[in-house]
Amino acid sequence: MDAPKDGPAEVGSKRRYSRADHRARSHESAHLEEPPAVDDSHIAADNPRVPRGAAAVLSTDAELAGLIDHLRSAGSFAYDSEFIGELTYFPKLCLIQAATTKRVALIDPLAEIDLRPFWELLCDGSVEKIVHAGQQDIEPVIRHMGRSPANVFDTQIAAGFIALPYPASLSKLVQELTGVRLGKGLTFTHWDQRPLSAVQLRYAVDDVRYLPLLRAELGQRLEARGHAAWAKAECEAQCDTSRYRFDPETQYLRVRGAGSLQPRNLAVLRELTVWRDTAARAHDVPPRSFLRDEVLIDLARSPAKSVEKLARVRGLPRPVEAAHGAHIVQTTLRALELPATALPTSRDSEPSPADRFRADALWASAQCLAYGRGIDPALLTNRQEIGEFFRLVQGGGDTSESRLMQRWRREAIGEQLAQMITGESQFTLKWAGGILQTCGTLRYL
Repeated sequence: MDAPKDGPAEVGSKRRYSRADHRARSHESAHLEEPPAVDDSHIAADNPRVPRGAAAVLSTDAELAGLIDHLRSAGSFAYDSEFIGELTYFPKLCLIQAATTKRVALIDPLAEIDLRPFWELLCDGSVEKIVHAGQQDIEPVIRHMGRSPANVFDTQIAAGFIALPYPASLSKLVQELTGVRLGKGLTFTHWDQRPLSAVQLRYAVDDVRYLPLLRAELGQRLEARGHAAWAKAECEAQCDTSRYRFDPETQYLRVRGAGSLQPRNLAVLRELTVWRDTAARAHDVPPRSFLRDEVLIDLARSPAKSVEKLARVRGLPRPVEAAHGAHIVQTTLRALELPATALPTSRDSEPSPADRFRADALWASAQCLAYGRGIDPALLTNRQEIGEFFRLVQGGGDTSESRLMQRWRREAIGEQLAQMITGESQFTLKWAGGILQTCGTLRYL
């Protein structure tokens, strides 16, 4: 949060961010334009997987109950939501979209409506929910219900298992699999203002209208490749409640720059990250808007042992310093007094140049294996994880806790990489029909 000049009372206030300015411009445009003409003429009007017609906006409990009955009887439905996330601690839910092959509907969360029955439906494993990049749509379910949604099929994840890029936008995926060109998105608009314009309604509907058709197309290709079970497992993992809750033991590692700190400084960062989350929640602003990551890193790298020392911290909002300076110092001193056994482990273990080169070579091999299987490497792993895995296997450590040796990743790539590192196997590649392919099975040397 940039420092207001009015004093401590401004701490946590809803100031206008540059993103909010962009949202306002987008919103104004959405109310001036006419809904775009979407080229879907090649899809037959009676296509059984594309619902037609305008969507009704539901604002009463009775209307919602009728929709839920329809969704449940259909056995599968598309789900999306629109929210504003840059001004409050929890994103402000502004609109919910749902679609079956027969009907599209919009739910207005800002009306006097009880959404719990809808959240209950999302947690019902007997009904499939189709989402695209569904993390933000899953979060409110977990927050309100205390448990995760069940039987979720994420089209963005599924696409990464059928030789398509991950992550891919909905518009690009719709065009790739159906030929329909959707209009530009309205990610930044005032979804919380009423009435919604015709343009906003059209875009909201398009976010779910084609998901049932995408689900069918993706499902066929997943089965053909033998990747359906893997995609299902990854979709289930996305619903893990631990991904959506603040974990004081790991959250500080997500702060940009944490990897460069020593254990004692990491302890300061860990405690300050917990304090920031508590303060941001109390002021109802996003933690990184309340206090930027760079400021936390500065406070951890050069701990302030008195309130007077805070004046030198660049970027620390003066109202935050005035209102919370004593808490910042107390939190810092508490971390500095921790015994060595209670300090977090530094991740700043710089590999030798030779080991870095070998790890990079393994990363290249992992990418080839992934592409050869028709899986986007970003779904499987990343360069840092591969480097850590290489050092673990080379050092004879226990690999069972590595993500690469768990669930579907072990079968897809983990075993092969471990055997390559120890010299037990090799693989070959070929280019066929414009696609990279792994050839045959691993051969033991």
